[in-house]
Amino acid sequence: MESVFSGEVEVLIMRSGREVARVRRPLRNTEHGFVIRYKKKFWRVVGEVVDLDHGPLSEGQTSEMPTAIAIELDDEDNALQNAVISAPAEERLFVDAGPGTGKTFVACSRVASLINDGTPASRILLVSFTRTAIREIRDRLEGYLSDPADAASVRIATLDSHAWSIHSGFSSDAKLSGSFDSNIQATLEKVLHDELVQGDLRRIRHLVVDEAQDIVGLRADLLLAIIDHLKEKCGVTVFADPAQAIYGFTEDHSRPETGAVFLDGLKSRDFSVRQLRKVHRTSDPKLLELFTGTRNIVLSTEGDAQERGSRVRGDIERLATQRIGSTQELDLAGVSGSTLVLARQRYEVLDISGKNAAVPHRLRMSGLPHRILPWVSIIFWDFTARRIAVDEFLQRWQDRITIPLPGLDATRAWKLLVETAGDSETLVDLHRLRDTLGRSSPPALFTSPEYGDEGPIIGTIHASKGREADDVCLYLPPAGEAGEDDNPDEEIRVLYVGATRARSRLSVGNSEKSQSGKADGRAWKRVRGDKLLIEVGRAHDLDAVGLVGTAYFTEGEAQKAQDIIRTTPRLEKLYASGTEALNWRLQLQTEDKQRIAVLSERVKADLREIAKFTDRWPQPGYLAYVRSIGTRSVVLRADDPLLNSLHEPWRSSGFLFAPMLAGFGWSRLAAKK
Repeated sequence: MESVFSGEVEVLIMRSGREVARVRRPLRNTEHGFVIRYKKKFWRVVGEVVDLDHGPLSEGQTSEMPTAIAIELDDEDNALQNAVISAPAEERLFVDAGPGTGKTFVACSRVASLINDGTPASRILLVSFTRTAIREIRDRLEGYLSDPADAASVRIATLDSHAWSIHSGFSSDAKLSGSFDSNIQATLEKVLHDELVQGDLRRIRHLVVDEAQDIVGLRADLLLAIIDHLKEKCGVTVFADPAQAIYGFTEDHSRPETGAVFLDGLKSRDFSVRQLRKVHRTSDPKLLELFTGTRNIVLSTEGDAQERGSRVRGDIERLATQRIGSTQELDLAGVSGSTLVLARQRYEVLDISGKNAAVPHRLRMSGLPHRILPWVSIIFWDFTARRIAVDEFLQRWQDRITIPLPGLDATRAWKLLVETAGDSETLVDLHRLRDTLGRSSPPALFTSPEYGDEGPIIGTIHASKGREADDVCLYLPPAGEAGEDDNPDEEIRVLYVGATRARSRLSVGNSEKSQSGKADGRAWKRVRGDKLLIEVGRAHDLDAVGLVGTAYFTEGEAQKAQDIIRTTPRLEKLYASGTEALNWRLQLQTEDKQRIAVLSERVKADLREIAKFTDRWPQPGYLAYVRSIGTRSVVLRADDPLLNSLHEPWRSSGFLFAPMLAGFGWSRLAAKK
């Protein structure tokens, strides 16, 4: 069967009239119509929808279907893409790729080409700075390969998780700590001085680096050291867009990164430069001008940064599809569930979320806990043996997973467990699984990219990198107001990144002037009448002891609290208050006074800092109108010392539930003395 590729398309996967997934795939135009590859089979696409009930194409119809790299070179764009995709495996390439130019398509096709030309999949390493990019590449790679099974053999990881795998794999005393940088520094020392680590790096046949513009500081030092210790004939392909370098604050780190810049380090190494120019993300003429013409202003080093910033802001406002009001006027009830709502500052995201609490939505910003999906704890919270056999797992799945999970069934879930912690195809080591899920950055396959289950995504611009949507609502900060990093060049790139997330429609509004502050990264806002809005739900606000600890619950109370969290994901009007019996830590109660958690010492300390900043004492002792927007799993490593402070069965199982606290809690400052 003859077919030609028609770029990429986002497709809605339907079964029995319900959406089960959204995927982006190369679109093939064949004699049978438009088709994509999904779950190792080819399916007809009708109106950007694949209906699984109609069945895939038959084997005879797909026998001559080409792989994703068999693209006819009929224009300059294909020639530029093919120059990267089909380059010899030993070449070292720097690929300059602006937003929407098909970077992920080319990266996946590059890996597929290497494998199809004989490079073992297990000898290919792909690293990125962001979990978003890793998730997208992992989800899409399978559809680009002649043998989709090869996708599981390619090593795909964030730079931080790969650093941990090196550090833990070659250090018997390696331990996770709260410091990301300490892990990176320890791994860098291994790369520079450990012959075993260097020998392992020499096994790599090709390294792909994605989102390279974000890599700075110790991470830049580490990645450059890794490249320097690869074999001379080991190829490297680096994808980056300098116009999107907004590393001052990042998705997983809430403070500025300083030191070496990875792209600067590449300049002294022998890399050939390639470019991707054609924008595939949008066909809208105004957005195309924004993606290309405005990018030239962003990359320019001439003139005053403030003047360039004004030009970029002016372009965004001029080329937007429409102007909208302020964040205070946004009603999520009138916004489609696939819309991306972006703001510059953290407090704005929380403010929008709070004002639209009645409308289901998702959050995306730094500082939130990694959301391990709740099915993990649903299956394992009371399983206290070290290993589980496939038959018992399948029975638990049948008994406990009563609502179908999008894109996941019992067979797929078991496969994930085996790939992560399998002793064999029929037995999984749960201690090994807990060690993996208990990392500071658990595998993306077990997590959700957003905080929440459905509805529009509200996020900071920094955390939106790697995301795109048909409709984007972008709220620009007040003109002249300094950004979080107070760096004019960085601010230019931040606004450009936000504006280029849109595929079809860009709506631009304005944020109101900031009246907020931060305490250890926790956003708070002072409002009239000495009232305070204080962020609740940061990564360290809840721990296992505060959920099922013997210090705060009887065994029966812990079980009741866990049952509430598991069965009632959305909880409104929670109330947190400090008591002397808890050493003034805040207990979190439902409307009927049922304690479901005790907030951490970190919350109490941050409230103290807010009191100092406002020159009021004592510190706020309560938080009203706290809410949970869902449920997540908490997983403790088998050697975690916190286990000794927990009730059974959680002490032995290591799996428990936590509410997804989000938004502002309401409090009040003490009266002036």
